[in-house]
Amino acid sequence: MADRMTRTGRILLLLASTCLGAPALAQSVGALVSGPAPSGNKNAPVSFTADSLTYDKTGNLIIASGHVTALQNGQTLHADKITINRKTNVVTASGHVALVQPGGETVYADHVVLSDNMKNAVMKFVAARLAENARIIANGARRYNGKIDELSKPVYSACNLCKSDPRSPPTWAIRATSATRDLEHKMIEFRNATLLLKGVPVFWLPYMTEPDPSVKRQTGLLIPSAGATSQLGAFAIIPYYITLGKSADLTLAPVLATKQGPALKADYRESFNHGYLDVKLSGGRDRGHFGNSIFANGTFDINNNWRTGFSFNRASNPQYLDDFSILPNASYLESNIYVEGFGAGSYARLDAQTYQGLVASVNQSELPIVAPYGQYHFVSQPDRLLGGTFRLNMNVFNVMRNVGTNTRRLAFIPSYSVPFMLPEGITGTARLQLDAAYYNADKLNQQPNYSTIQQSSIGRAQPYGAVMLRWPFIRSTAHWGSQLIEPIVQFVASPVTGISENYKIPNEDSLDLEFSTANLFALNRYPGIDRLEGGARVDYALHAAWYLPRGMTVDGLIGQSYRFHKDYVYLPASGLQDNVSDIVAGLEVAPTPWFNLAYHGRLSHKSFGNRMTDLAANFSTGPLNFSTGYLYTSTNPYALYDNTVQGQVINLDPPAAYFTSRKEITASVSTHFGPWSLSGGMQRNLETSQFDEINAAAGWQNDCFGVNLIFYKRYTSFNLDNGSTLVLLQFNFKTLGTVGFNAL
Repeated sequence: MADRMTRTGRILLLLASTCLGAPALAQSVGALVSGPAPSGNKNAPVSFTADSLTYDKTGNLIIASGHVTALQNGQTLHADKITINRKTNVVTASGHVALVQPGGETVYADHVVLSDNMKNAVMKFVAARLAENARIIANGARRYNGKIDELSKPVYSACNLCKSDPRSPPTWAIRATSATRDLEHKMIEFRNATLLLKGVPVFWLPYMTEPDPSVKRQTGLLIPSAGATSQLGAFAIIPYYITLGKSADLTLAPVLATKQGPALKADYRESFNHGYLDVKLSGGRDRGHFGNSIFANGTFDINNNWRTGFSFNRASNPQYLDDFSILPNASYLESNIYVEGFGAGSYARLDAQTYQGLVASVNQSELPIVAPYGQYHFVSQPDRLLGGTFRLNMNVFNVMRNVGTNTRRLAFIPSYSVPFMLPEGITGTARLQLDAAYYNADKLNQQPNYSTIQQSSIGRAQPYGAVMLRWPFIRSTAHWGSQLIEPIVQFVASPVTGISENYKIPNEDSLDLEFSTANLFALNRYPGIDRLEGGARVDYALHAAWYLPRGMTVDGLIGQSYRFHKDYVYLPASGLQDNVSDIVAGLEVAPTPWFNLAYHGRLSHKSFGNRMTDLAANFSTGPLNFSTGYLYTSTNPYALYDNTVQGQVINLDPPAAYFTSRKEITASVSTHFGPWSLSGGMQRNLETSQFDEINAAAGWQNDCFGVNLIFYKRYTSFNLDNGSTLVLLQFNFKTLGTVGFNAL
């Protein structure tokens, strides 16, 4: 005969203080865990609420029914009914069974039977909610030793169900004959698995593994990729990921192809408390020979002010990099090692640099080795006497070439600037600067200097004094924002330098020059100090701006320079050889938040003909983005030093290729609407009326799945090839990874 206890409402039982077999029930509920038991006492008290409780003395059964909720060690069990057999220690839960883990993961079942000290379980119609919104359902499941779940006919997906039709298939799912869920090692293994897209089978694998979505790092196979290229033929890449402790990992990716290979790529990464290390190695058969590459870099903090680092990049040949898409179309590789320090207003760095050429037009013996290269930069706080700021830039380097000039240089560049005010609202800045350097060079008669002498030891110091004045006129209105008109003038005084001594001074940092608004007021328009401008001059410009409400702006500057003497420090067509310079201008227009236009250009001071135009426009309305650019220069500085011969003074007689104009246009567009995205772009050489490259991409993305199709075509020659074409198809599955197919 059974004793029955009922209460109006919910009954709270603290079984640790009753005679109903607390240890047995404690073990029963504690075993209803999809994973290892939590830390703590397995026989800890179990508290639960139920609508009613029955104790069957004859059958030695405890029966709790009606909205049963049991808690132990952070685990929560919900069911319509729980029956505990105290003789066999078998626990049966039925009716809307839900097991909630401390981390929030929930397992649902219609019926659960636990036995063998609650370590084993049999579940019917199982559904588990995992991390990253992933879910798995199965007809049934068996749990062994509280650590392994064997699932029958499981279906796994990380996609949300359709709200209007929950019975419709998810975007993607994995359906398998059986699966093993390793709760201890956080792995899911599927056997006879089929990938379904909207319920349609598209891919089959006899076996696949998937880390539990809660696991961020797990050793195992990654999603393979496959495709075909003109260099490799048909290929497949099967990556394997290995965790090496909490902060290190290794990815091994064998490459199997019909034309080349096999090859192996390896990527080792490790993070430290004060730095990181990343090493990418690869090697394999390519075009009948063994090819290889290494790309390694790391950064390590010495203390709060100093750190050191390195990068080492080398390849056996550029064809290997191109064929295996490791670093396609690269013209050179740079390696360095450095130490650098940061202080209050100061920065110091010491490094060494080497280069490897990857294009047929570059002779490796002509590339420099820079060791060492030291820099120091300092900016003081404004002083109390004049409010001026002191700056100091120092550097030393040693450039070595097998073929070409070897240069040793020590540079010392102090400067001091003082702001001041004049009547009528005129603001000014006075500057003093000294560009001092000592050079020691040999093989000056070789590239890139082509001097008439072979060796030189020379020092020089070029002082500059400058005063800049600005006279801003500002008008503000209530509804039309504010307008600014600002005349700017700068007076520069310096000894005349000329070019008579340039054949003794190697040129390492002043090989390129473009006169524009960016360097109109620079004391020396060259980017470095190996070539210097001297003499007295006046720089002048008119700056005007209109700042409208809601961030709309129009900002422009037009300027020019006048030198009191004429020399040939600068190249022909540079706009700086005459007493009067070319006219430089810049304009930025943003009439609306969704459109802006930027222009930088240079006009001949004689004919007002176009010498340089750099134009960029951007249009963005949220779902639609469009940008275009146009570049024109009347000269080609890249041809300047390739065609020079010994004794040729490029300032007086540059090679003919220097006067070849460059003209190109670029454009790109992208849009997105709903789950769709489209983009495209191109670069066209208007001088040759040919495209340099074109690209296009289309994609679709929802909460759990994405597909992207990418097309890229290069028309220009790289290493004497005839261009290349790339087609890449990518499928991204949430929690599973990315599958890629490409061809070129």
